[in-house]
Amino acid sequence: MEIIIAKTAGFCFGVKRAVDMAFEYASSQGTYTYGPIIHNEVVIKSLEDKGIKPIETIGDEPVKNLIIRSHGVSPKVYIEGKEKGIAIVDATCPYVKKIHRYVQQYFEKGYGIIIAGNKDHPEIQGINGWANESCFIVKDKEALNELQLEHTNKKYLLVAQTTYKKQVVDEIVGVLKEKGIDFEYINTICNATKERQEEVVEIAKQVDVMLVLGSKKSSNSLKLFELSQRHCDKSYFIGDVSELMSELFNDCEKIGITAGASTPASVIQEVISFLEKITH
Repeated sequence: MEIIIAKTAGFCFGVKRAVDMAFEYASSQGTYTYGPIIHNEVVIKSLEDKGIKPIETIGDEPVKNLIIRSHGVSPKVYIEGKEKGIAIVDATCPYVKKIHRYVQQYFEKGYGIIIAGNKDHPEIQGINGWANESCFIVKDKEALNELQLEHTNKKYLLVAQTTYKKQVVDEIVGVLKEKGIDFEYINTICNATKERQEEVVEIAKQVDVMLVLGSKKSSNSLKLFELSQRHCDKSYFIGDVSELMSELFNDCEKIGITAGASTPASVIQEVISFLEKITH
């Protein structure tokens, strides 16, 4: 049995940076993360074991150091933290931070802001805050059509969630052009996301079973699974090795493995070890 492991599997630059920053504060009392630092239960548990727990609002706990999650937050969080004398440790992914700057600049110039993404995702909620919660958040071209922005005499900026599917964003761009809407598009999909999505398609096409490792709360992991399903009928979305059974790999010659941007190397290695064990 051959095992093909995606080169792009596991922590991306922004996630690794955020996790490393959080663990640096492991010995500091009164340190919390604003929301889960990343979407992975294994990492969250490891941090909690070292005394660093996530909070959803400032004021819940006696906070000395507040680590901003990799997904970023609204400017209101920085302001509130400063007012309460809390030391802010900004672990926002630099690529997300760049979106914050774009949105703030264009909003101040009078542009309407359109975000392609999931309205419930913390990254989107954070971005929205940099335009005073006024962004139009669209998950796809159908949602954009419902807004009827062609009837407004306004310029727009379009940005996207860093982990969003390029195909969906391209369709949104196409609709904006068709409607003759005056807009600027800045491609904010992370290159690591794009490469990860391209690689999962490439591998899924050539294997009998495809494993996508990641948290069910992870947007980018879910998108990898959706892409994998299109090209490999036996695609499985798993959180860790405990969800695997050897029966899944009966009569299987090739297995593919990829993992979301917030999946630790330890989780990936445990799955590889399991597969190597049942194939020998």
